[in-house]
This record gives sequence, structure tokens and C-alpha cells, in this order.
Amino acid sequence: MKRRINNKKIIIAVLIVLLLALAIGYAAFSDILTISGTANAKGTFDLEFQNAEVVKNIGADIEKTTAVISEDKDTLTVNVADLSYPGSGVEFAVDIVNVGSIPAEIKAVTPTNITGSEKIKVTGLDVIKTDHPKIEPGDRCNIHFTVEWPVASGEILEDESSISFGLQIEYTQSTGEAFEGETYHSDLDKEGNVINGGEVEKPERPITKEGKLVEIIEPQDYGKSINYVATVTNNETQETEEVSNWKVLYNDKNNIYLILDDFMPNNLVPIAAGLDILETHKVYSKTSSTVLLNGIRTESYWSEFANGVEGAIARGAPTFEVFIKSYNETYGTNIGITPSILALDTNNTLYVSHKELHNGVARYLLANELSYNTEYVWSVGGIQTNQTVNHGRYYYTDSGIRPIVILPNTVEGTVGETVEINY
Repeated sequence: MKRRINNKKIIIAVLIVLLLALAIGYAAFSDILTISGTANAKGTFDLEFQNAEVVKNIGADIEKTTAVISEDKDTLTVNVADLSYPGSGVEFAVDIVNVGSIPAEIKAVTPTNITGSEKIKVTGLDVIKTDHPKIEPGDRCNIHFTVEWPVASGEILEDESSISFGLQIEYTQSTGEAFEGETYHSDLDKEGNVINGGEVEKPERPITKEGKLVEIIEPQDYGKSINYVATVTNNETQETEEVSNWKVLYNDKNNIYLILDDFMPNNLVPIAAGLDILETHKVYSKTSSTVLLNGIRTESYWSEFANGVEGAIARGAPTFEVFIKSYNETYGTNIGITPSILALDTNNTLYVSHKELHNGVARYLLANELSYNTEYVWSVGGIQTNQTVNHGRYYYTDSGIRPIVILPNTVEGTVGETVEINY
């Protein structure tokens, strides 16, 4: 005859052991790397248990059922005391937290030291590998697992017993997002061309030049963006705002000329310039063309636009002469400075206005300094209108403003895909 067991003291000791392993399949991870200098490589690989708790207890001794994290936070020990009947059990929760600076991923999850009766079931620990294979620095894996006496197991155990098991979780550093920088070298001739098998061919990547901008900016650099920033007063709000969308217009070997990449909003037109505003982006003079031209070419009126670099000066528009010289150098043409009409390349917005009309504004002004026809106003047509430079005997115009900034020859920087000023 089978004997029914007294089930008062069925004690289950559950041990979860987290072993941390740092597997490195390349040169040793060190604190200091030296490559013709010193590069600091600093990182920590550290995972730990946090926030262990008993979430639900059905039919176990409340006082003796515990979840305790070791002092080094690498081991979680749970005790389930006195499960009373089939269907009783305890649910635990714990966080595995990456407190280091290196991403970690599961290398192995190994059940160890499983002894005792198969009637006691432990569930939920397998999701560590399937649902939480990787933990980024600062992230946590929250797991819930249960220890229970299943109803389906029946009511009979052979004797009072203490059932224990262990779980070993091995983490390794994650290298799935390793730096993929490209290394290469090229043999160059003195002009910066790549020498390949005795033949000279242009490099695929632009070569970065460094030095004084007046010495390194060439016509092929006209139209490149530059990191120039001016702080300008908004004449409506009286607050300042940054104007940063500038492009290289011209290098006369003494100065670098920058031009605003688009029509300037009228609320940034200096009040001191004495210009009248017809509507958004339209600037003119009620008095005369002389007043209009003086307003856009007098440097003191536009001084705020020159505050990005010491020694710079600014005007409300480029002169006709600077405009034509820049255009000639870009396209290899030899257009004189006295044409009444000049057809432009419509694909280059450095010279013509942008494709979108700004409330009907289709042209921008030039601050001509020619010795003849001084009463004439010169302007540049846009893509959607007559793409020309021309002039007329106007006291006012409905053209917009594209200010220029003139940098001194002392300014240094780099030239690549863009131009960078060394501040």
C-alpha cells in the first residue's frame, strides 16, 4: 500500500547564478591605445541583478519564501518554503540590468544542478535567451518566473524533500554594431590627382585643403556652403536671430565674398539703411535710385551681418563687377562689365534666384559701383522670369535682397565638399 506523504515541509531552494563572461576575439581590450599618439579606450562590462521580489504567493509559507540578491549583485537566490498542495506556487520578478558601457548579449543559458522531483515545475527562465538576447548600456531585462506544484502532477510525493536547481547565464560583449570606418591610402601627384599604375586619374573623393581661404578657395568652390553665422536684429520683434545660410561667391585673392543663399526676409533689413518695403521680400526707395543704392551698399548699415568674423564687412548686395567676375571664372566666359542684358545659366542658383517665387519677388538687387549710369539700378532675374542681369532708370524696384559678407585675407579654414571657417 502506498503511503501518503506529510507535505508540511517541502522546501525548494532555487538558485540562479549569473556568471559574467567577457569574450573578446581580437586584441585585448585595454585602457590606453597608442597610435602615433594616445587614444583613450575606456569601457566597462557589467551586468547585475536588481529589484528582486515575490510577486504572487499561493499556498507557500509567506515568511520563509524570499528572493535575495547577493552583495555583489551577481547572484539571485530564491527560497520557496512549504508548498502545500498541487496548484500552489510562487511568482518571482527580477531585473537584469546592464550597468556598464558595453552592449551585452546572451552567449549561453545553461540549467545546472537540477535534482529532486520532476513534480515541481520551474517556468519562465527560458525567455532570457529567446526574448532578451541583448541588453544595451542602461537597459534592463525584466523577467517573471514561477516555481509551482502543478495540479496535473497528482497529490502524492514520495517523501519530504528539498528540491534545488541552478541557472547559469553567460553574457558576452556585443560587437554587432562595431565601428566600420574605412581605411585607405592613395599616391597623389603634386596637384592632388591619384596616381594609379603610372596613370593619373581624378580622385573619387574631394581632397580637403587647409589654410588661408584666399589661398585655397578656387572657382570650383564657388557655390559651396560655408559655416558662417551672423547674429542679426529682427526689426519687428527687436530680438536677435542667427543667419547661417551662406555660400561662397567669389575670391579676389584679397577677400572672400559670401552671399546669402536666398532672398532675405524684410524683417531683417537694417532700419538704418532707410529702405522702403513694398511687401514681403520686396525692397525699394520712394525717393530715388541713389537712396536705394546707398542703402544697400553702405557697409555701416549692414554691420550686424559682419559680426561672424573679426575684420569682416557686409553690404546689402554684391556689386555688378564681383558678380560678373565670379560668373566668368565659374563658366570660363569673358563677359565684360558693361552689358545691358546678360543671359544666365538657369541651373545655378548661386547666380539666379531660387525656383520658388517669394510673393512675386523674382529678382534681387546688385550694388553697382560703376562710374557711368550711376542712377541706374541693376538686378538679377530668377529662374521663373527673364534670367538676365539688366538695369533700368528706376527710382524703386520690386526686387529682393541677398546680402554679402566680405571676409579678410587672414581667415583660415578648410575646403572640401563644404567650406569651414576655423573659429
